[in-house]
Amino acid sequence: MLKKCDGFAAAMLLTRDVEGEKEITVTTFWKSIEAIDAFAGADRDAAVVAPEAAALLKSFDHRVRHFTVDVADSSESISIFAGRD
Repeated sequence: MLKKCDGFAAAMLLTRDVEGEKEITVTTFWKSIEAIDAFAGADRDAAVVAPEAAALLKSFDHRVRHFTVDVADSSESISIFAGRD
């Protein structure tokens, strides 16, 4: 789904075991805030979780936070994340 969205750059899914459960953190990278707005809709801070995914989760954050990538491991990464590709 995300790969088809204009302005989507990349995603990471991180997991860790916490007290017998699996904690999941999803980080997505977008080329612009406008691309995030097109994906997220009117409330950019509302988490977009597919119903199929939500049904598998015990709980999830309903609000998200946005950050700007200021430093990455290569000039190519920086240009992609900053929308300068």
